[in-house]
Amino acid sequence: MMTKLREMTFIFIWVLVFAFVGLMVFEWGMDFTGLKRQSNIVGKIDGQKITIQEFQQAVQNVYLQERENSGSEPDEARMAQIRDQVWDQMVQRVLFVKQIRKRDIRITDQEVYLYITQQPQSLPPAISQNPNFMTDGKFDMAKYQQALNNPQIDWTPIEQYVREVLPFQRLQSIITASVMVTEEEVKADYLDKNQGAKIQYLLVPTTAFVKDSVQASETDIRNYYEQHKEDFRIEERRKLNYVLFPTAPTASDSQKVVDLADEIKSEAQSGDDFATLADEYSEDPSVRSNHGDLGYFERDRMVKEFSEAAFSGKPGEIVGPVITNFGVHIIKIIDKKKENGQELVHAAHILLKFEPSALTLETEQNLANNFMETAKEEGYKTAADNFKYEVRQTPEFTDNNYVPGFGQMRGTVEWTFREKQGTISPVHRTPQGYVIFEIAEVLPAGFRPLDEVKQLCKSRVEQEKRKQLAENYAQIVQDKLSQDQTFAQISGGDDSKQVLYDSTNSFTRSQPSPQIGRAPEVIAAAFALPPGVVSGMLDTDRGYYFVKVLDRTPFKEEDYKTQRESIRMRLLNQKSQQFFSEWYDNLKEKAKIQDNRYLFFTT
Repeated sequence: MMTKLREMTFIFIWVLVFAFVGLMVFEWGMDFTGLKRQSNIVGKIDGQKITIQEFQQAVQNVYLQERENSGSEPDEARMAQIRDQVWDQMVQRVLFVKQIRKRDIRITDQEVYLYITQQPQSLPPAISQNPNFMTDGKFDMAKYQQALNNPQIDWTPIEQYVREVLPFQRLQSIITASVMVTEEEVKADYLDKNQGAKIQYLLVPTTAFVKDSVQASETDIRNYYEQHKEDFRIEERRKLNYVLFPTAPTASDSQKVVDLADEIKSEAQSGDDFATLADEYSEDPSVRSNHGDLGYFERDRMVKEFSEAAFSGKPGEIVGPVITNFGVHIIKIIDKKKENGQELVHAAHILLKFEPSALTLETEQNLANNFMETAKEEGYKTAADNFKYEVRQTPEFTDNNYVPGFGQMRGTVEWTFREKQGTISPVHRTPQGYVIFEIAEVLPAGFRPLDEVKQLCKSRVEQEKRKQLAENYAQIVQDKLSQDQTFAQISGGDDSKQVLYDSTNSFTRSQPSPQIGRAPEVIAAAFALPPGVVSGMLDTDRGYYFVKVLDRTPFKEEDYKTQRESIRMRLLNQKSQQFFSEWYDNLKEKAKIQDNRYLFFTT
């Protein structure tokens, strides 16, 4: 019993550590480091300074949790995402704390007690999903109450968690208190998902006129461009020159990996446990769960080199090193069999990846630093010419966190759009290597010239002309309908085959018929027209429809009463979340937020 209690206490403590990552507990307004230099401030949120030390500690917390969960090191792209996530959480917390203080939201001891004792399912998973509190897979309140009353279990971390969470929940409740769901909304949602309709339709599709002689004159194209100029507005763009110092593994680096693989193979052949060696050496992320064991697999499931080695070996044999695009593999053949005429192999492996050595990284970084310092003194082109380095240039790009050729690089993009043409960057670390950028060109916001979008304008003008032809033809169809001709008669007399005639199976508003897609005009007519009545001409993206309702299921009062409350609660939850999200977006838009992370992070 004491062992279980100690295990539970350990779980409680660690779940609280991870739970607090999302809340980022700081003494807001205090400077922990005592440093007042501007360079120490990574950002300001409504006047609240965030130091680089605070930010890095919060990033470190999330990084450790990520590494623990995945069993591998987050790459640089993921680290950039983590920094964004932490910054967003900090912004949210500062603004929420201000609102909590402004509204004088306070939580009593009694509220904390009631939350812990009566709402355990709302606590973190280490409590709400703890096996010690489960009976037949369901949370057992009796077991939970027994643990609550046990003086040997320290519940202080849970109490601290609840005291931290409840003010934010209270704030959300206050903000969303005015959200309501009307009876009409509940009924409309029920009908959207449950009421069915079948229709018969005629369609004059725009595509039926593709072969017609439709031409867009130069005047047509220019007029379209001028009338739709906003469609061609472009933001400010920039181009970067760059010199890349690649950090791909050298031949020496790769040989060291192969040599290590040979050593591991020798250990395995000497009798060392393969699973233990996999746990120690393998860089396959799945090793945490399978200890290198891949189970049975078919020949074509693995890459060619791996399969050839695995299927050519004998059970008990250890083969390799085998080089694939993933790295170097040591493979243990465990078993072979045939199943349904298919040859299968059961194997385990140890994966070593080809990575640059510390010496390679240091060498390239030193070269990059040397070039950067020289470029800032003598000029970018001059330095590149003197060192005989190749200068490349990115295509133009906008302020969207993406650098062509390098991928997501928020810090680099922020630097690019805050500095002037000719500015030389610090050394940036990328998956390809170390890079020094120079802002090559600043292209101001404006409109794309007609020459660039002429073909697009031409296509759109021709589409409009085809749409006009379809409308003209649909008008002829409408005239025939007004003369009491049936859909079948009109379709049968359509020698040009420019009218489609069909009917649908039953569909709902939320799940339209694949034949008509999400054409709101057609769907609206299907659920509004009396059965047997023909609609007017319906203008849709595909062309012009005429609709007749064949059947529509009636409103089922008893079924509606059964679902009514659950629908109302679902809609209320959706509306509350949307309302709170919009309230927060408005709060954030009005706040004064200064994000200086680009000064500290260049990858």
